[in-house]
Amino acid sequence: MQAAKEEEAVEAQKLQFCTFRISGRRFGVDVLDVKEINSEVDFTPIFHAPEEVKGYVNIRGQIYLLLDLRLILGFESKKVDELSRIVLFKPEVGDPFGVLVDSIDDIETVDEDQIENRRKEDRELPEGVERRVFDIGGGVCKLEDELLIITNSRNILNIIDNLKTGSLESI
Repeated sequence: MQAAKEEEAVEAQKLQFCTFRISGRRFGVDVLDVKEINSEVDFTPIFHAPEEVKGYVNIRGQIYLLLDLRLILGFESKKVDELSRIVLFKPEVGDPFGVLVDSIDDIETVDEDQIENRRKEDRELPEGVERRVFDIGGGVCKLEDELLIITNSRNILNIIDNLKTGSLESI
């Protein structure tokens, strides 16, 4: 009986992340936040929106706001290609939205104590890091052959809201 409880406690400390690539780096979001991965990357642009907003995408009759995660994270824009995918988030995360990523990797399971959450330790913004990039960071996990940069999907939409507010104020 005691062994079963200990096994459950160990299992509860495991986290799963849907991982993807952006500019050769591996990122991940909590798999519980992801509704689906879609290869349909045709979108309708929204004129006068921040450049991080690619447009709207219609998937099976549901309209999603499509964000370019490359631009949000400070990388250069890239043309959509055959490996590009859209990660759609569940309604619990926010308004219907998805992010455009370079390619999809596997589901990665890690122990919670493997994640280094610098945000809790360092209250000041690290040098050379924009506030919006820092705000969606959820930590870093050292894997065998590379780093997994964990992003907080619930904060991505907030950044776009802040960009829209900032762009309206400057007009």
